[in-house]
Amino acid sequence: MLQTEVTIEFIICGPNFNPDSVTKLLGISPTKYTIRGSMKNCKYSPAIETTWCLQHSINSLNDLDHQVRQIIDRIENKLNILLKFKEENDIDFVFTIYGHVYKNEQRSDIYLKKKYVRFHS
Repeated sequence: MLQTEVTIEFIICGPNFNPDSVTKLLGISPTKYTIRGSMKNCKYSPAIETTWCLQHSINSLNDLDHQVRQIIDRIENKLNILLKFKEENDIDFVFTIYGHVYKNEQRSDIYLKKKYVRFHS
């Protein structure tokens, strides 16, 4: 039986910034990145913005909170650096959780603890 697949992402996105500069500032390599106008990671048309992404995929909704923590732990102590970079560049931060629940799976809830919502605000 196939399991539920869940992907968690922290994305920095904007019209024009250098993903390598984010990597150097944070000392963290992205899971993936895209340059505006390129076809990398795009199927039908060029990317409309530049992105730098940390991604974590899991095969279950169980302990989702712990899985989100895997990404938060990597960037939480870099918050001041991220906010300064945001001030200096036209960027946004996006935190996504998306999944595909296969039929015959038990229902599971997706939730985030309050401290994560505060972090992302």
